[in-house]
Amino acid sequence: MIRQLVLPILLIAGFILPARATHIVGGEMTYTCLGNNQYEITLTIFRDCFYGNPNAWFDNPASIGVFNSSNQLLFEILVPLMNNDTLNPVLSDECLVVPPWVCVHTTTYRTTAELPPIIGGYQLAYQRCCRNQTILNIVDPLATGATYGVTITEQALLECNSSAKFQQWPPLFICVNEPIIFDQSAVDPDGDSIVYKLCAPWQGANQAIPQPQPPNPPPYQPVVWVNPPYGVNNMLNGAPGGEPLTIDLQTGLLTGLPNTIGQFVVGICIEEYREGVLISTTRRDFQYNVGVCGEAAAAFFTPDIQCGNFTVQVQNQSLGANSYLWYFNDPNNPGASSTAVNPSYTYADTGRYTITLIVDPGLPCQDTFEREIYLQDNSLFPDFDYTFTACSDSLTIQVTDLTIDTVSSPVFWLWELTPSGQTSNLQNPVFYATGSGTHILSLKVEAANGCVQTFEQTFPVQLIEEELEEDSLALCSGGAIMLNPSTIRPINTTGRRR
Repeated sequence: MIRQLVLPILLIAGFILPARATHIVGGEMTYTCLGNNQYEITLTIFRDCFYGNPNAWFDNPASIGVFNSSNQLLFEILVPLMNNDTLNPVLSDECLVVPPWVCVHTTTYRTTAELPPIIGGYQLAYQRCCRNQTILNIVDPLATGATYGVTITEQALLECNSSAKFQQWPPLFICVNEPIIFDQSAVDPDGDSIVYKLCAPWQGANQAIPQPQPPNPPPYQPVVWVNPPYGVNNMLNGAPGGEPLTIDLQTGLLTGLPNTIGQFVVGICIEEYREGVLISTTRRDFQYNVGVCGEAAAAFFTPDIQCGNFTVQVQNQSLGANSYLWYFNDPNNPGASSTAVNPSYTYADTGRYTITLIVDPGLPCQDTFEREIYLQDNSLFPDFDYTFTACSDSLTIQVTDLTIDTVSSPVFWLWELTPSGQTSNLQNPVFYATGSGTHILSLKVEAANGCVQTFEQTFPVQLIEEELEEDSLALCSGGAIMLNPSTIRPINTTGRRR
């Protein structure tokens, strides 16, 4: 594919994140029955490793509260931090590019607890503060926090049930106006029936007590949606259009079409049924980063016309690429190429040449860009003269253009006087120097055949800025004055005027 225009890429327009805000991105808790009332408890937590507060690291230890059906704390499990890892962002297309600020660390806490059967079963929970304050779909996310837990019913205990487990974590970054199609299914080791639902994530700890140990008791409150337009039935789209996020009740296929750029909290619950009876519920919540995606795009700049210089220096403007292959298409040197980022190439003669750039050559996402340059002999010779025509508190500079072109004719002038910054497009402009010092007058002139050349001259300016005495004389640079000798008083022999 050959592109003749530079493509926009990797812009998160209107989506500016404050540095080092918070850290909670998502999490979930599951359990596995090992027999003899022993249960392996697994807690997975995700944190923002780009904007997350560096002091808000994973808890060590993490506190898991075990509550009965009356919401009373039975005991606390303290689980030490064992490891952490960085997730690789997943996109729907291998050629899409992820912005560098999408970074998520994850860790898994794992422990074994004895949970003998009790009336009403158990509720397990872990709590933490805080979520990213830039989340758009919930109220006051910085103070909302998160709770991750599971409910183990009395029947699940009696029958040594293990919870269903999600097979993969959702993508960290999704593209605005690009369809979401993601397998959010789970597996159940006991073969129970699973029902998938979108659900409101739970609130958790607050800024006053960001790391409660033990966790606060249930019941836990759902997050408060910014409503309208957000809610369980619309977690992503802040404007009309698009398609709300939905999940297939039986397959767990997550679909939607996001139309709003930003950060959004999403909750998913899976319910296990055995012979039609609900025996366990597992929930997870996660954070979707929605932004503008782009593919690797080849682009570079050279002037359309270059005169008097057959060495072409290209300026690579490609985005999202890691390797480059240039072809200079020179009939006098077939096969001339380069793999440099910003190569230069010298042609032997005038003519029109097409330069080709292939980015990521040989890869599935390679892209190609071409640009033509016309090399000509120089016939344009810029020049000018200037005179100082008046002087008061500034110096008037009258400029006369002396540019010649032996083939074409000048059609455009751009003058600039520094340090004053005055500019003009007239052929013979007038400038005013308002301060003393070295001044530079530069000219950029373009001919009808497209040739462009520049020329500049430097000259000093010395203005009299102090207040003059009564008998003093002022003289501007380039001026002249007649002196009357009769006004000069004779000097006595002591060297003093009489």
